[in-house]
Amino acid sequence: MPPRLDYSRQCAELEKIARLEPRPAAPSDPAAGLAAPSPAATCLVCDAGPARPCDRCGGVAYCGDEHRRLDLRWHAPVCPALRAIADDLAFFAAHARPWLEARLLARAGRTAALPTSWDAWLGPDLAPVERRCLSDLATRPLTLAHLLGLLSEHVPKDISNPTAIHVIAAAQRERDVSPALWRELERLHPDRRFAITLIGPELAPGDLGPGVRAVTALYRRDLWPALGRPDLVIGYDCGLLLYPTWKPTMHDLRGSGVPFALTSYRAWEAAGEARLLRAIGAEPLLAPTPNPFASLSARRSSTLANDLAHDNAFMSAWR
Repeated sequence: MPPRLDYSRQCAELEKIARLEPRPAAPSDPAAGLAAPSPAATCLVCDAGPARPCDRCGGVAYCGDEHRRLDLRWHAPVCPALRAIADDLAFFAAHARPWLEARLLARAGRTAALPTSWDAWLGPDLAPVERRCLSDLATRPLTLAHLLGLLSEHVPKDISNPTAIHVIAAAQRERDVSPALWRELERLHPDRRFAITLIGPELAPGDLGPGVRAVTALYRRDLWPALGRPDLVIGYDCGLLLYPTWKPTMHDLRGSGVPFALTSYRAWEAAGEARLLRAIGAEPLLAPTPNPFASLSARRSSTLANDLAHDNAFMSAWR
């Protein structure tokens, strides 16, 4: 995991983000304070320790009130979300993944109709922390199910052959999705069967269960003879703007006749990816739009203490 930037560089990056994605004004919050000093904590601003964690979220620490107040502009808007992240991590630690998946599938079994929101799929009566955590487990298959509904006229359907899905830039988070969750696709799209191939350069290969396999590779069109021609390609939060290795992949997919979908953490990221894809001649099938099946459990930046995002927050589709 990359180390956190020093505080001045964190602030510079947050200023850039704020221009692209304005945050609410930091509230005046005299009731906020600091917990007792922790020998494991250092001040976010000056790196001195031991420091005192924020007594509401515990997610950042300061040497004293002066530096807490200095950072208030950046910390106050995300403090509740950092508290929620801590609660979510504790919930995941307290419950075995098989139990969580069984709980998730029991809730999901309430309806066979293609859902349009987490409430429609999970029901509205879950505790907030459980709702967030279950959404995080299911965001990838449910995002795919939602996209298949939106792109049904572009994705071939043949009940005698499975719909072939290639998941590009797949990593451990995709590999951790159990086959039972991927099989929700067949319950939500009963007129299809599915063959899902996860492809990523650092992915451990193997058959993961019925209709799901993992392949170690950078995704290129010349893999199709071995993997089979896909009916849909999807990349979850693959960072198209960050990595130059995406250029040949996008050129391969553009104009191939196979639709491909991307998800992004932020609106401005999705918009930037759209500009890039239009520039190379990709045809938009779905303009960047908020995803109703984004994870409700936020992910914290490893380099910016007061920055966070949600998996699969925006989605788009191209050909």
